[in-house]
Amino acid sequence: MTTLAAFFVRDFRVAWSYKFSFLFQNASLVFSLLTLRFVADLFGESNVDAIAQYGGDYFSFALVGVGISVLAYPVTKSFAGAVRGAQVTGTFEAMLTTRTPGASIVVGSAAYGIAAVLVQLILIWVIGTLFFGANLRLEQLPVVALILAMTLSALTGIGLMSAAFVVAFKQSEPLSTAFVAASLLISGVMYPTSVLPAWLEALAPLLPLTHAAEVTRLLFITGAESQQVGYHLAALAGFCLLLPLGILALNRAIDYARRTGSLSQY
Repeated sequence: MTTLAAFFVRDFRVAWSYKFSFLFQNASLVFSLLTLRFVADLFGESNVDAIAQYGGDYFSFALVGVGISVLAYPVTKSFAGAVRGAQVTGTFEAMLTTRTPGASIVVGSAAYGIAAVLVQLILIWVIGTLFFGANLRLEQLPVVALILAMTLSALTGIGLMSAAFVVAFKQSEPLSTAFVAASLLISGVMYPTSVLPAWLEALAPLLPLTHAAEVTRLLFITGAESQQVGYHLAALAGFCLLLPLGILALNRAIDYARRTGSLSQY
């Protein structure tokens, strides 16, 4: 069994041991979708100009954005949380004494949580389309899967940098939290970036979630062709470079902690 699979099975068994919590967490998606449906109904047939290019359906527009935003916090915080938890319980140093690369241990520790979030994201889109009237082209899911993989790579890079900070300094860093807050504010998750003040709208392309939400909407709602989404795909490809940078930062942090003898400290 690979390291990733071993961590995944371990964390799944822990989660499944709390069956009520496990099932209720996924069932609560329905209540979230109902809330979003009711908010969308406030717009009625007003056909808001800002979302006209997305078919004028606010529920479909917001459903895509909410799905993308679901990834932001868990992915950017899971790695640091896993490291901090292992430090406090005294297992982090023990795991790093094995021949398994440190980065593999950290990634594996967060694998189940990220997989669970991906399942929730797919459920949000599928249930929203089949039962709540969203106009999403689910046949585009294979293409959207590529977008999600690129988005996940960028967010994982940020999460690994956050974990590197925890390894080196034994405390959480505030930048990933600021990143998530900024993404929810200016990435066009619940509203188009065109409604933002000009100076905030200019900052939106600097965040990977902006491009992920936009290209997913173009594919899911309007059925855009590849040449129409090329800019956003190129931007996401650039953000994917955060992944190797995150791995590098984490390995450097582990080496630093080993040299200073601080792996067992928390």
